[in-house]
Formats: sequence, C-alpha cells, structure tokens
Amino acid sequence: MGQMQCDTKWQGGLGFKAQIRGHEFQMDTKKESGGQDAGPSPKEVLLASICACSGMDVASILQKMRVNLVSCDISAETETTDGYPSVFKEVKLKFKIVGPDIKADQAIKAVVLSMTKYCGVSAMVAGVSPITYEIFLNDVSIKSDRADFSENLKL
Repeated sequence: MGQMQCDTKWQGGLGFKAQIRGHEFQMDTKKESGGQDAGPSPKEVLLASICACSGMDVASILQKMRVNLVSCDISAETETTDGYPSVFKEVKLKFKIVGPDIKADQAIKAVVLSMTKYCGVSAMVAGVSPITYEIFLNDVSIKSDRADFSENLKL
C-alpha cells in the first residue's frame, strides 16, 4: 500500500497548478510521462486530474454565478490497495473555497454538481474507488458527502 497526496491551486480562469511530491505541472494541458521519475506517477497524475477536473467545474459554476471567487483549492488523499491491479482504496477530497460574497448554498451547489454530474474524471474513478468530499467556505466546513454519478452516468 502507498499513500498519495496532491494539492491543486486555482490559477485563474480554468487553469490549475498541481503539486505532487514536489513536482509541479500545469493542468490546463496534457502531461507527458518520461518514465524516469522526472515527474509524477500515473496514479498521482490521476489524483491531480480528479482535483483539477472537479475544480474546473466548481470555478466555472461559481464564475457563472458572478461571485467574487478569490481562491478554489482542492486537496486529495488516498492509499492504494495491495496486489494487482493496485487501485485507490478511497479518495478523500477537500474543497477550500474563498470569496467574500459566496453563500454556503452556492458553494455546495457548485461542488455537488461536480460530484454528481460534471466531473468525468471522478465519474470514471468512483465506480472502483469511492470518492468522499468535504467543502470548506472561507475556512468553515459546510458539507461532507460522497460522489455519486449513478443518476447521471449513462454508458
């Protein structure tokens, strides 16, 4: 088993910078793997992709609500299973949203839409590895829940 952790910070627009084990890369474009530890492992990139994908949803939704979004940071933690294939046991997300005029129901709506409808990366992962999340608005925890795409996922 191995513990993984990713911190992803909104850069404005829909850009996110992810940091994994001291490696930084922009999530606006594709990351190419060199295979010589010159960057994050594929599973770490997947963890960052969950953060960036859901973060892009949340930032986009909040921007469409015309609120003053100061920051939207998402962190994720997981452990992998033993054996092969080694997969995420459970992904734990923390959404840290900051904005002086953002109401709790707006932040909750943005994250819930991402975690039930829009985030394709999370939808792909959640079928094998449960995703739980906690939403913080201006440093106050306002909701915890589990990602559930069963109503919207049509294969």
